[in-house]
Amino acid sequence: MTTYVSRGYTPADLSALISLARRAVAERDLHPVYEHPGDIAWRLYDTPETEDIRLWFDGEELAGWVALEPPVRMDLNARGGLAAGPALAAEMLAWAERRCQEAYANASPEPLPRAYAMLGTQTLSSDARDSDVGRIAIFEQHGYVRQERGGYRYAQALDRTIPPPGLPPGYRLRYPTDDDIEERADLHRDAWSVWGASTFSAEKYRRLRAAPEYDAELDVVLEAPDGRLVSYCICWADVGSGVGTFEPVGTRPGFARQGLGKATIREGLRRLKAKGMQTATIGTASVNEGAAALYPSVGFELVEMEHMYTKSLTP
Repeated sequence: MTTYVSRGYTPADLSALISLARRAVAERDLHPVYEHPGDIAWRLYDTPETEDIRLWFDGEELAGWVALEPPVRMDLNARGGLAAGPALAAEMLAWAERRCQEAYANASPEPLPRAYAMLGTQTLSSDARDSDVGRIAIFEQHGYVRQERGGYRYAQALDRTIPPPGLPPGYRLRYPTDDDIEERADLHRDAWSVWGASTFSAEKYRRLRAAPEYDAELDVVLEAPDGRLVSYCICWADVGSGVGTFEPVGTRPGFARQGLGKATIREGLRRLKAKGMQTATIGTASVNEGAAALYPSVGFELVEMEHMYTKSLTP
């Protein structure tokens, strides 16, 4: 029986998590993929040492990890998929549940973020692709129950002609420079304000631009005639697999439903293709109805649905 050693996350671990995601993308025909290397880089580029992320090792190799998103959600995965090591999965889930129970016991209750309100307080949730019967079985064995809330995962091949963006007069697509840092950070905050206050800042954006996997040419912004940045997407290219992904994507609410997000994504697709990517992927939660309508309109096809699995942590 394998004995695992676990510890909290440090910024030096980012490369190991990216490598595990890169391996998963390369093996994507064997089991569903939950994280592209770009997803890991985007989530953790600015994360300090923390006990809310825990890593498990067998020897020197990373075997699995859990990242808590307080107060009700977690991401987790393991080498070869969560079901590849049931004992490891049980250890990871037990740690996450114990830590969340401690947090609930020691903190005064606060309203849940809008995106998680439907999950309910005193719960812990994660997601599973509908085809991932092994992961679903692990969750169900440990008391997690399928919820109606879920998400959509899309993909499209890039071996085709990508339609031109179709910009309104006076608009232009480009990538941001150092002179755009303040405006670019404001664009992100404004775009995501519909889901709650964002802590994204100019300083965080500067650090993102120095993060692993980040490519400034794949950071697309749309500039309005008055010079204001109004829409954006960041693309991430994985050379080994030929798979690129989008994370995040956003448009200022005052400029929504004008075709600007579509134009920005098309430019991102064009740039991924120019980088040698054969496939592009993107995803969204089912609660984000705007994104679920937008992505098929730019050529993405639904390849998989996923659902949240939730466990009550009430003592």
